[in-house]
Amino acid sequence: MKRKDRKFRNLKYRYKITLLVLAAGILPVVIMAVYFLRGMIENTRSQEMDNMEKVIEQSVDTMTNQANIYENLVDYLSYSRELRDIVTMDPKSDYLTYLGYVDVIDPLLQMPQIYHNEIKGITLYSESIEVPHGNMLLPLSQAEEEVWYSKLEDTSRMQWTVMRGNSPRITVSRRFYDGDESTAVLAMTLDYDTMLRPFTDRLTENMGGLILDGNGNVVYSFAAMEEKYQPEHPESLEYLQKNYSYYMGEMEETGWKFCLYRPTEQVMDAVYRLILQSLPVLLLCTFALVVAGYLFSRGLVQPLERLTENMNQIQLGFRKVTVSSDYDDEVGVLIRSFRRMMDEMNRLISEVYESKIKLQNTEMKALQAQINPHFLYNSLSIINWKALETDQEDISKVTLALSTYYRTSLNRGETMTTVENEINNIRAYLRIQLIMHDNSFEVIEDIDMDAGQYRIPKLILQPLVENSIDHGLDMSEKEERYLWLTIRQDEDTLLFEIRDNGAGMEQKKADEILSYHSKGYGLRNVYDRIRVLYGEKGNMNIISRAGEGTCIQIRVPKQTEEKK
Repeated sequence: MKRKDRKFRNLKYRYKITLLVLAAGILPVVIMAVYFLRGMIENTRSQEMDNMEKVIEQSVDTMTNQANIYENLVDYLSYSRELRDIVTMDPKSDYLTYLGYVDVIDPLLQMPQIYHNEIKGITLYSESIEVPHGNMLLPLSQAEEEVWYSKLEDTSRMQWTVMRGNSPRITVSRRFYDGDESTAVLAMTLDYDTMLRPFTDRLTENMGGLILDGNGNVVYSFAAMEEKYQPEHPESLEYLQKNYSYYMGEMEETGWKFCLYRPTEQVMDAVYRLILQSLPVLLLCTFALVVAGYLFSRGLVQPLERLTENMNQIQLGFRKVTVSSDYDDEVGVLIRSFRRMMDEMNRLISEVYESKIKLQNTEMKALQAQINPHFLYNSLSIINWKALETDQEDISKVTLALSTYYRTSLNRGETMTTVENEINNIRAYLRIQLIMHDNSFEVIEDIDMDAGQYRIPKLILQPLVENSIDHGLDMSEKEERYLWLTIRQDEDTLLFEIRDNGAGMEQKKADEILSYHSKGYGLRNVYDRIRVLYGEKGNMNIISRAGEGTCIQIRVPKQTEEKK
């Protein structure tokens, strides 16, 4: 999470605004899309349930009307005086009984079958019937052999019994009672398919139906579905209710329960098709938001990007302001403030730079003018002292060294000299110092004379040597004191090193010598001259340890011609 947050923070401002605009635009669209999607799903489900409810209601109403017809017919036959008289009459002869059957029973039981094709037969089973009359009048004992008879309850209500199998049929039956004893049963056999057709004909593609009787026995089960939607247990109401979208209805006359079901995936397919149809519009809106966000952020951030680029150029040394704005918004105010700031900065830089150049020139002239008056006075004193001693050889040496030193130091007023002249100057200076110190220290040279042709600022070694003698060797109590003078070169630079084994100092104090808070004049003057002349290409540092000595190094680029 932190990595993603950092990655977002490091994005360009333009892309951040684009993402924010995109998020601000897409979020309401997504919320509305989800809201409407849920609404469409609920609406689709509701419509699907309404459709199934209508199918169930229409089927049940149609079958109820038919059942009422059959029950009314059974009631009519049950309470028919002619039928009861025939059943209960005391037969005087077989012929008279036969005539009664033909004249009364046949028309009474056959007429309904003529008007209703779905009625396959009407049979009266009675204890008083000894001789069967076709399939219409049979002894009660034969009814006991029928499957539906075992399911009859001891009641005079109409009962519906369904037999499935190779020859499915529906039987509507009713008991006749004489007192408390059942003496006859009227059974009407209905065509299974015709009776259920109002329901089965409405089972369209990817729909299934299940009918259960009052005892939970399956009356009908069928699923007109693709293979992938076929139920594993089509006759289990619990399974269907758990895995399918369904609607239940009940037929009061028969006690049957109707279940109409459809695959839930099929219901959702309509929603998915609607989503796929809407997807191009959503993608187009998203693309439009991206383009609008990018163009908006570009117009908003472009002045800031130009300002940032201008700042980077200034950081690289190009101090010219190239960005401008006449807008009165925050960015316009910022750009104009930056321009005013840079104008003021350039003015101050110019003033400070010119002042520093003048200061450097003044310090250079002051350094050249003073050349350490104390040193000059001491040198003259030695000349006087030696003169008193009338030792002309020593007087000659000092006088010659002094003459060489001043000649190389002044250098006709020029600020640059050669490495060779600087070496002659420092050697003359050291000869005088050795005489002044009675040769109390030894000078060790490691000089690459091939570097003598290169030009360097004059008098950059004398302050270093003077510092090593005055603050290093003179402050040391060692018997053997050394001063090393090293000049080397590599491919591009010259290295000057003055090292002693004198008193030394803490490194922290050595680091402060070249700072502007230092009280030392000579070393800092050399450091400032190098920085002014060479910039980052020139360098000077001091390395020291208390009691061990000090090493001062100067590194400058090679230069064969005087810098204009």
